[in-house]
Formats: sequence, C-alpha cells, structure tokens
Amino acid sequence: MTDEMLLRCELFAKNLNMMREKFRWEASHLYALCANIYTNKGIELEPERIKTSKEIIKDSTSFFSNFRNTTTTTALATIISMEPEPANTFLLVKAVYGFLKEFFTASASLTLAAYLIVSNSPADKYAEVITHSRKIFDLMKKKHFFLTSSGECITAVQFALLNKNDEEVISRSEKCFELLKAEMGNGNTNQAISNVLALKNAPENEMAEKTVSIINSLKSHGYKITSGLELSVFAALSILDNSVESAVNDTLEVNAYLMTVQGFGNAITGSKLIDPKLLPKRRLMHSALIVLNEYVKRILDSDAYDEDTKKTVSAAEIMATINMIISLGPANV
Repeated sequence: MTDEMLLRCELFAKNLNMMREKFRWEASHLYALCANIYTNKGIELEPERIKTSKEIIKDSTSFFSNFRNTTTTTALATIISMEPEPANTFLLVKAVYGFLKEFFTASASLTLAAYLIVSNSPADKYAEVITHSRKIFDLMKKKHFFLTSSGECITAVQFALLNKNDEEVISRSEKCFELLKAEMGNGNTNQAISNVLALKNAPENEMAEKTVSIINSLKSHGYKITSGLELSVFAALSILDNSVESAVNDTLEVNAYLMTVQGFGNAITGSKLIDPKLLPKRRLMHSALIVLNEYVKRILDSDAYDEDTKKTVSAAEIMATINMIISLGPANV
C-alpha cells in the first residue's frame, strides 16, 4: 500500500469512529459512507456541522418531504456541511428540486440530482441543465422503458452536466449493456455499470472486459459479488488507466486494513454499523470506493491529463458514490 493510500485509510478510520461516537444509532448504515465523503476531501469529519446541516434540512422541509428520507437527510447533510454556507446551499438545492419536479417524478434521488446541479453549474444554467437532463432521460427510457426508473434522473443530470453528445453516450451505454448481459444480467446492476462506462469514449468491449475482470478476480478471493448499484464502482475503476491487477490488489489491501477497523472486522461487538451477513461485500465496496477516490485524486492532481479526462473520471467517481448512497437506502439495508 502506498503512503498516500495508507494516510487515506487512516483518516477514513478516524472519521468513521467520529461518526459512530457522535451519531450513535442514527442512520448507522451510512456511517462509513459519510466518513468517506469527508475523507475524500482530505479533512477530518465535523459532527457539529453535520448536525447543524441536518437541522437546516428539517427546518426547511415538511415531514413528508423527500428530503426527510433518512438516507437522503444524512447523506445530503454530510455533503452540504462542507460548504462554506450550508443554509444558502440548501436553499438553492431545494429551489432546484422544485424546478426538477416539473420534469421528473418526485423522489429521494431527485434531491441528490438537485445538489449535483447546484454544485456543478452556475445559477443561470440551472434551467438549461434540467431541460437537457429530461431530454437524456427520455432517450434512456426509450432504450430501457422498465429499467429506467425515476432514480435514473441522477444519471441523466450527470450526462447533461458533461455536455457530451447525447446519442453517442446513450449508444455507448447500450453497447456496454449488451456486452455485459452474460455476466451482469438484464437488470439495474448492468444498467448502472453501463452508464458509468458510457462516460468514457473508448472501445466498449475493452471497458466491459476490464470491469468483468476486476469483479471476477475479486470473486476468486471468495467475495460474493452478484448484484447491486454499488457495483458501478468497478466500472469507474475500469475507465481509469490503472491495470486490473493494481485495482484488485489495492482494493484487497484496503479491505485488509478495514478489517482492523472497529465496525468493519469479522466480529462486530456492540455495533449496528452493518448487518453481519452483508459485511464482507459492503466492506469490499467501501474499499473499492476508497481506492477509486485515491486514483481519481492522482489524475486530478496531475498535469499529464487533459480537462476532458479529468471531468470524465470525476463524473464516474460521483456516479459510483451516489449509487452507493442509493444502495444503502431503506429498501436495500
């Protein structure tokens, strides 16, 4: 493990411990993800700012609002807590969410889509991004009517923010979907993976093969990786220039480190962090996300990559993270 990766793991462990101490029995399934959100910014978790941000969300919305979804509230509060002015950021997110509801079905996913727009585009472009997102969503729906649910609004927004050729991106996703059917099936897991791969303009067969190679290599180490939106993290790793071997080895090394962290070991005492039956896979997913974060940072910090590449890998990282948030929602934990 490199020194940089080790430092990231140590900061993650510290942030995770703070989540466990300060938010005991409160959205415990999100402790690791929230810890990672702060870790990826290279800063120590600030529990009071997260608590304040949660209060901002609760005070600004009704009881039945999609912002009050346990997963959404905690994840979004963690994200906006790192903003200079969380209250102002949330007001913008809420306003954009209201506009999005004119084009998409209201959902918890739509609240995260609203944040994506606010954090990645100027205010005078909000309307343009939203209408563009709806156009992309319709193209996605045309290809996969039943699979493309309201949750795919996030994917449509991310595609719109990149402002690439819509038809080419959707076509690339469809080609990847067909290539991955034998390994990943015909469901949402395949769609989530294919949408991440579609971010990169590269041969679909190579990206699909690399994704499957990473997954199968990890399976060979005894991990049961079958389905789930969170598997898109392996697609994100596949569009970077790292080798399959490095992605797998680094993920396993981080996984070994996390086994020593309270709440992530094989024996959980006095903790409801993760259902023990789900622990091995969930720990591996978080390990892969940590590795992805470190790889993306290296690219963003380097002068060897152009701006389009940096935008693409950042988008892949965001989509993998959001898919992890969705996978940790009430229906999936």
